[in-house]
Amino acid sequence: MPLSSVAMRGLPELLPESAGAESLPGRWALLARLVTAVVLLGTLASAGFIAWQWEPRLLPIRGVKVEGTMRGLSRESLQQTIVDNISGGILTQDLQALRDQVRDLPWIEQASVRRVWPDRIVFTVREHEAMARWGENGLVTADGVVFRPRDGLLPAGLPRLDGADQMAPEVVRRFQRWHGRLAELGLIIDSLTRDARGDWSIELLGGTELYLGTDDLEARFERLLAAYPQVEAIGMPIRIDLRYSNGFAVRWLPRANVGVGSERMASITIRTRS
Repeated sequence: MPLSSVAMRGLPELLPESAGAESLPGRWALLARLVTAVVLLGTLASAGFIAWQWEPRLLPIRGVKVEGTMRGLSRESLQQTIVDNISGGILTQDLQALRDQVRDLPWIEQASVRRVWPDRIVFTVREHEAMARWGENGLVTADGVVFRPRDGLLPAGLPRLDGADQMAPEVVRRFQRWHGRLAELGLIIDSLTRDARGDWSIELLGGTELYLGTDDLEARFERLLAAYPQVEAIGMPIRIDLRYSNGFAVRWLPRANVGVGSERMASITIRTRS
């Protein structure tokens, strides 16, 4: 058997000297490219960090403008609130975070914000429109949205609605309906309440109290409207209790010739209460 045949079978294959010499430069080139990439990434990261640190100083936000009609909030105080929460420059400031902080203010219904180059941000806001007071320290919109101004200041001259916050839409709906119907008789609702037991009551401007109970509210209210001219013809009512199946009880303001504290009850009082 020839020696060359044995070498082919039992020994490793020998490569030409030129093959190993050619592979070494290729490996060094690959390593050089990897090192270059790492250096570039590090440089970019460092540059980004430096820009993030210095951008608020190089490109600060110098102006805040608030657009929109303002009734409940002071435009100046809203601008100051925004300025106090700015933490970046014109490029790095998180506008969504600023917008969310403005939206969380009690009077604000909607808010949007945009950048105006080179150094301003502009907010466009829309406030809630309060149609009535809600409880002791709140306000409510025509859609039944309850909000409570942080400063505790409430507009004067509004009627007062009261109840659990989740019942606000229903209380508002009934107020809107009943207010218009009573206005036809020259009566104005000063307050409307739904208590924890579900009992509804109205106080008219002037002090007259109306009690409607929990059931058959609309039927009782219509009964009141039909009979009120007759009730008023007798005297000034101070309390009307409609919590009866087919009638109501009335207490009138005492006349001048009647002893202080005396009461006169309507002859139409029905004894069976529903």
